[in-house]
Amino acid sequence: MNLLKNLAQIPGWHTNRHIVVIESDDWGSIRMPSLEVREMLKDEGYTIDNCKFSSYDSLASSDDLSCLFDILTSVKDINGNYAILTADSVVANPDFQKIKESGYQQYYYEPFTETLKRYPVSHQNSFELWKEGLTSGIFIPQLHGREHLNVVRWMNALQAGDEVTLHAFGQRHFGLSKLASDKLKVRYMDSFGNASADTIAIEDKVIREATDLFEKLFGFKSTSFIAPCYIWRESVEKTLSECGVKYLQGLSLQQIPVADNPPSVKTKYHYLGQKNKYGQRYLIRNAFFEPYKDNTTDKWVDECLNRIRIAFRWHKPAIISSHRINFIGAIAPTFRDRNLKLFKSLLSEIIKYWPDVEFMSSNQLGDYINGK
Repeated sequence: MNLLKNLAQIPGWHTNRHIVVIESDDWGSIRMPSLEVREMLKDEGYTIDNCKFSSYDSLASSDDLSCLFDILTSVKDINGNYAILTADSVVANPDFQKIKESGYQQYYYEPFTETLKRYPVSHQNSFELWKEGLTSGIFIPQLHGREHLNVVRWMNALQAGDEVTLHAFGQRHFGLSKLASDKLKVRYMDSFGNASADTIAIEDKVIREATDLFEKLFGFKSTSFIAPCYIWRESVEKTLSECGVKYLQGLSLQQIPVADNPPSVKTKYHYLGQKNKYGQRYLIRNAFFEPYKDNTTDKWVDECLNRIRIAFRWHKPAIISSHRINFIGAIAPTFRDRNLKLFKSLLSEIIKYWPDVEFMSSNQLGDYINGK
């Protein structure tokens, strides 16, 4: 396995600098609305415990952000900069009320800042903290999509009267997976997982609205993008390029949708710094810190450090994937606290092993690769 990890680092752009980028997906998206909804669904027989995202992931509360920021500012790199988290964000969620009023015939969305207003007092200062993190240079939003939802597939299911999808809708929830109910035959989280040609225009509209809303919310254009579930097709890249996106975050294997019923994909290989036909560069994740999968041991710290070591051996930046769920305690504070303890350990070990480390956001790394 270590041989494969080493071989994967050979192609592409190289640097002698010890650069660490932390990319964190899913910020801004609804997942499990509340502890009360989670427990109700469990009582109704949904196997929520089988799905970590349904069990723990939710919109970040003020405490979630404050605790995360405390960890990020607990270390500094050789340039005196704190650790930086690239907060890959969706900018909207479904407007459940308007969709219901349309008889499920029309899709409507709202900025995630409006979604936050319906959440408890624990979330009411959340977006202010987003902005503080941005100003401080430790929490840098980049685009993850308009919403973390395949609108076409979800609306088709609602219009068809799918029992589980409608029930979740009634709780302002769209993220149940087959792990939580074997009645679900498809997933809804892959926003750009459509294969048919007649959905290209729909995805084009989604991207243009997403990039516009991102700029309105944050005051700048996102120059990088990560597709939900790592699934997208070339037409998505074309539209993103027209909207100013220069860098495509992801794994070494892109999943490209090839069929809708049932959904299926093919894969395409990418390497760090590779350019596509639109001049966009791929930023490839090569390390993983995902203790939400099992936070009872230190293995995630050790494994992530090993991957960083391999990246640096081959003169590559370490691009770490760490989803939002790892830092969320709005539903289960002890879950967040255990993960943050591991995260602090990871950052401390990085500084200890590589005192010349430099923290960057994804867009900063992209600019550096482009010679800016």
